[in-house]
Amino acid sequence: MATELRPGERLIPEDIHTAEDYIQLMRHYFVYDWLNKQIRRDDRIIDLGFGEGYGTRMLSEHCREVTGVDVIQKVVDYANEKYSTANCKYIIYDGKSLPFETNFLDVAVVFQVIEHIDDDNLFVAELQRVLKQGGKLFMTTPNRATRLKPGQKPFNRFHKREYYARELKELLKKHFAQVDMFGISATEEIHEIEFKRIKRGGLMSVALNMGLRKLLPESLDYRLSRFLQRRRGQKKGSVTEDIKQKYPMSDFRVETSEVDKSLDLFGLAVK
Repeated sequence: MATELRPGERLIPEDIHTAEDYIQLMRHYFVYDWLNKQIRRDDRIIDLGFGEGYGTRMLSEHCREVTGVDVIQKVVDYANEKYSTANCKYIIYDGKSLPFETNFLDVAVVFQVIEHIDDDNLFVAELQRVLKQGGKLFMTTPNRATRLKPGQKPFNRFHKREYYARELKELLKKHFAQVDMFGISATEEIHEIEFKRIKRGGLMSVALNMGLRKLLPESLDYRLSRFLQRRRGQKKGSVTEDIKQKYPMSDFRVETSEVDKSLDLFGLAVK
């Protein structure tokens, strides 16, 4: 099942083979761990676009109940089999209307999803609908300012767009009373590793601009990434204890001052 979940956008903890993979996993774990310190025991939470499912399960240990929601049935089935508990479940939705009553949820979690959405305005409006008055939306997305040149299209074939901090804040302010924008940053070494990974994505961007990308299978992105990693000496294998100790989750932080230099944007919106 893990390989079926691949293509490209879903990190699977058991399928981590390089330092670069491990850094990406810690980057995701960090945000969920940070959020666990913000939520309340009585909160009802939705984790929309939950990836592989591990983050939703992490949240379940600190709240009343959490529901992971995704548009792909096999992903929902996989997560339910692997992670579901009495207060943690995963359900399917149609990508338009969330299966919750108006003013029902305390917290909405949307990590690395908004960049995939065709109509981002309607998407945010639907999140606002299901949240209670005073409910909170936590949203992350890649920071365009540190990934793309002005006017450049996203090199990730799954991304409809990427945002500058001001753009994401303007979008959220259309629907929420209070919006604050933060960033997810890390050590200088991790930033450098990430920038090198992004640079490799430029090769895929060239293919996209030539109009070839849509003719190639989605699985080719992952294979090309692996090929380029091997060319750079990042061989596939088990992640060693040395790598785990070298890049702990504590290397990441929520940035409040230099958001435009962050790896990811982190929006907090209150209804």
